Amino acid sequence: MKKEIFRIENGMIQQGRIVKGPFFLQFREGEISGIITDNSFEKEILVNFFRCRNMLKEGDFYERGKRVFGNQQYKTIRRLISEKVSVISGNSQLFDSLNTVDNIFIPGSIIKNKKQEKIAAQLMDFFDIHISLHARSRELTLLQRLQIEILHAVALRHKLIIVADINGKLRLGERHKLGKFYEQLVQIGYGVCQIESLNHISLNKMDWVQIIEKGKSVGYFSRPEIDYAEIASLINSPVREKGFTELLEHKNRQFFHGQEGVVLELKNLKSSHIHDFSLKLYRKDIVEINCRTGTDYTEMENILTGKAGGSSGEVLYRGKAGDISILKRAIGRWEIGCVDFVNIENLLFENLSITENVCYPLCLKIRNFHGHKKYMKAAKDYIRMVMPDLELDTKVKNLTQEQIMRLVLCKWILCKPGLLLLFISSAFAKDEPDLFMVRMIVELSRCGIPVLVISERYKFESEIIEAEYIVNNGTVVKKEQDRG
Repeated sequence: MKKEIFRIENGMIQQGRIVKGPFFLQFREGEISGIITDNSFEKEILVNFFRCRNMLKEGDFYERGKRVFGNQQYKTIRRLISEKVSVISGNSQLFDSLNTVDNIFIPGSIIKNKKQEKIAAQLMDFFDIHISLHARSRELTLLQRLQIEILHAVALRHKLIIVADINGKLRLGERHKLGKFYEQLVQIGYGVCQIESLNHISLNKMDWVQIIEKGKSVGYFSRPEIDYAEIASLINSPVREKGFTELLEHKNRQFFHGQEGVVLELKNLKSSHIHDFSLKLYRKDIVEINCRTGTDYTEMENILTGKAGGSSGEVLYRGKAGDISILKRAIGRWEIGCVDFVNIENLLFENLSITENVCYPLCLKIRNFHGHKKYMKAAKDYIRMVMPDLELDTKVKNLTQEQIMRLVLCKWILCKPGLLLLFISSAFAKDEPDLFMVRMIVELSRCGIPVLVISERYKFESEIIEAEYIVNNGTVVKKEQDRG
């Protein structure tokens, strides 16, 4: 049985005159948990509570299973939280002018201490963290600063580490490293809780998640019950106002394949590895090719981008027949969009602004594009809607990988290619589909652009898939989706 750190029953948290709740929160040693809310103010209230800046207005507080009560109840609660909880957010608590060792052991002596250096080196060795002991905080990356803050929490022996609103600021590889750090922490008895929006949280590692909506707890899921679609349906955001299934419009919609026509047809394609592959992709279709091995994935990528040498079979793309070279030429002419999320930075010009990057393919398709004010206005309006937190002149080199992903998908929606190829290899290091990515792909489909998802050991969102092809050691099997 895992030891309880503390729990709150029917809790109401007050910030100024605003009271939020009721909440049920239970934190145990050796668990990774999540609190999901898309409301930044609600995140702020929770973070301030764990930093002892807000008070518990109502509710019962239990520490190690024992209820805290009496005249000094709330002072005791604050003391217990301050002794047991470290909060890490985008606002770094490190001192820029101090080095790694000093930041790990603050509060404490700033004077050089060989014992402190030895312990810091042991901690970083144990957690496989590679940061110079003498590096100043201002010289470090965001991930490194986060790692030092967590080590500081370990040095203080705080058993619960709250990480708030961090994932959206990290690249996917960095997020993966941080997730490995969390796993190491819980293995030695620490508790980790992430407070994030649904877009940014990783559900697969969670022991439990709680959904906070309009100041109240609206859903609680333990590990066997965690379901992405169900959780998404509880988030009352503009994106989700009609509910997850209704928004996607794929479970119960009418299909008119015969009327809308075939965009892409592959007939008996064979290569050195793929035995026999046939496919029909209609307008508005979203189809997944799920590759079970790295070789399957690489070969399927080469076929669909027209690079596979020695292949045979027939390709029909928008009524034109030929071999796979048709696909290669169409990609070169921007008629087919091609997105590889592992190498997504290569799809944009890092020194150009987000507006210039989005408009680049449109400039190639529309003569004197910049002279058409209505086109430019439409492009800018759409970018503002998709990325409201960014200025239009922001350089790509200043974006996170997630922001780059949004930008690339936004570019293809505005460009409206005949087909979008979406490559998601195992190196993508993401355990469930990003909500935003799902939304954008559905929007592409609504615009009449079929999407072909080629994945390696990665399960895409089944709600939106018309058909799934399984590739295992060169053998392709079609798996029809249940339309309900």
